[in-house]
Amino acid sequence: MSNWVFNVKRSQNIKHIQYLNIRFYSDSAVRVRFAPSPTGQLHLGGFRTALYNYLFAKSKGGKYILRIEDTDRTRVVNNAVEQLQEDLKWLGIEFDEGPNNNGPYGPYIQSERLENYQKRTQQLLSSGYAYKCYCSEKRLELLRRDALRTRTIPRYDNKCRSLDDEELGRNEGKKYCIRFKLNQSDGFFNDLVYGHISRNVAAVEGDPIILKSDGFPTYHLANVVDDHDMKITHVLRGVEWQPSTSKHILLYKAFGWNPPNFGHLPLLINKDGTKLSKRQNDITINTYRQKGIYPEALLNFVISCGGGFVNNNEKNNVYIQPLSELISKFDISLINSNSCQVPLDRLGYFNQAQLKIELNSDLGRKRTIEELKNIVQNTFSKDKSVELNLSEKHLNKILKWSINRITNINDLIHENYKFIWLKPSESAIKSMDYDIDIVIKLKNHLINIDDFTIDNLGTVFKEFSKSNNIVYSNLMKMLRNIISGLKQGPGVSEIMVILGKEEVIDRLNKACLKG
Repeated sequence: MSNWVFNVKRSQNIKHIQYLNIRFYSDSAVRVRFAPSPTGQLHLGGFRTALYNYLFAKSKGGKYILRIEDTDRTRVVNNAVEQLQEDLKWLGIEFDEGPNNNGPYGPYIQSERLENYQKRTQQLLSSGYAYKCYCSEKRLELLRRDALRTRTIPRYDNKCRSLDDEELGRNEGKKYCIRFKLNQSDGFFNDLVYGHISRNVAAVEGDPIILKSDGFPTYHLANVVDDHDMKITHVLRGVEWQPSTSKHILLYKAFGWNPPNFGHLPLLINKDGTKLSKRQNDITINTYRQKGIYPEALLNFVISCGGGFVNNNEKNNVYIQPLSELISKFDISLINSNSCQVPLDRLGYFNQAQLKIELNSDLGRKRTIEELKNIVQNTFSKDKSVELNLSEKHLNKILKWSINRITNINDLIHENYKFIWLKPSESAIKSMDYDIDIVIKLKNHLINIDDFTIDNLGTVFKEFSKSNNIVYSNLMKMLRNIISGLKQGPGVSEIMVILGKEEVIDRLNKACLKG
């Protein structure tokens, strides 16, 4: 249903329509879209936009559409669309309509909709809302340089808007683009996140290009036409597009269409205040996948940064909620309108929380054990001299011991934990400085210890160092080196317990054979 009031007048053959109210929708009619450009891999910022659109659509029982905006052909990256869909599917986000879903308003790739954009452009030309611009790139560059010289914002001077018949005749046959005529308007709209927004775009910008000389539309035309034709009811996108929204509303007016509701998501920033950028290659979704980050961890980490939920901004708390629960709790009115800091160093805590959830279920534990087994095999199996204990019992023991030490199971092949899988080499042992007689004596003593626990071993070592007149810290340093090859790391008793009595005795035996 739509609520509209029109005020129509003519000036210079242009029909001006004053937009006074925005349309309203019942929840059942909600249709939103995620419309990325295939210019690289999906990163945290793009994922935040995709996620919040998904949560809004599903919380309203609406439809979620994927549209690929590939009209800037110079920036298109091969296989980017396939990678994006694979990443979002891994995160649990699927679309009701899109390139692979054959919905009723396709095609869903803009480069396959060129004829429609050209038809709509002709409509604007015929109604007097657009015009052909013959300005050369050289002239436009001179305008930019002059603006820099006078320290003003570069803008087109609308020269071709008022060409007379004689000037149009002289330009016949020349290359041209199509520009949209901006009119003096407040461009008011009610932002679902920021509230009342008013911007007289014609006062600060020149007439924008809507169709390039190569026949491809610009973002401004293509997204307005597609949102209308695909019956999009709500547009949720990054706040960097907010200044363009007034321009888009003028386009809707020119076509005589009802604009959708607009909401702009706040800027994501790094801890140092700089903008989170897709040029930060380490924040792509595919990178996080390869690093062993759980999709549930990413979902909950992202919503912890930008609001939309009650009490999700308590910085010291880490919550893991399934996607279904996030949908039921999402409230667009709770999105923070301030720039949102993304504490990337906290993602590990979310991943650790999900790892604990995995280990608390039979299926999750089996899945994690199998994944750890593959990681260890792929890392160490090339060394034929290494005998890896990859039994389910041993791997489960390792995971239980390490759960509060690691944030990612890939951490278990880190240098500090290699002792779990690898024994110190013979050459390393030969280079160590220790008293073999002391090692033999301690080994024989440990063989008779039945209570092989951290607390008891600590007591045993203190008594042994005292009775053998050895400084306790030196004994610990020697044992850590012999057993793990590490100069620092977990406590010696912990190392021995995680390795097990049999493995510890074996490693001490190896040290007794030195030289």
